[in-house]
Amino acid sequence: MPKTILLIILFFCSFFAYSQQHYLVLRKKNKSLQFYWKDSHFTFQQKDGQWITGILTKITRDSFYLTKEIIRYNAMGTDTLHYGGYSFEIKDVYALPTKNELIVYENDEVHIILGHEKFAWVRNGFIFMVAGAGYAGISIVNDLVTNSSPFAKENLAGLGIAAGVFLVGLYLHHNFDPYIHPGKKYQLISG
Repeated sequence: MPKTILLIILFFCSFFAYSQQHYLVLRKKNKSLQFYWKDSHFTFQQKDGQWITGILTKITRDSFYLTKEIIRYNAMGTDTLHYGGYSFEIKDVYALPTKNELIVYENDEVHIILGHEKFAWVRNGFIFMVAGAGYAGISIVNDLVTNSSPFAKENLAGLGIAAGVFLVGLYLHHNFDPYIHPGKKYQLISG
């Protein structure tokens, strides 16, 4: 009797051990940030710039299978279309959106826009560019109203500050990237 129970327990343990699933994990150095399992929603950008979203149907060691999802909006509500059979390698993932980005469907294509990201307009330099251009514009208008030359030696300090603030904004805008790019800092691996 104990041998029979031991065989049954061993059988069920081996059955459940075989059914382990693969998963995708996004890591920053050695810290896991996000897990993606089978039947999870997954959105990524390919190297050609196209965004794809859908449901993971299968994950292997170096690739994953996806059922592409498209949402169409109309007067009666929404229609969701699913197209299966897409296969991608993990190295095909060029970028992933952060949790703060919004996924928008337009003309059957996925677009990622800045969503609820804190200080996004500061981080992308927009506020600095507006402040620099506004300060320069006000300084020039004030100098023209008082009949003095806007580019006189005593007025150049204000224009220099405005130009510096504007250039800081341009630098931030040039280096701003709201997406996660797998590479040195982030890794997308299969487990």
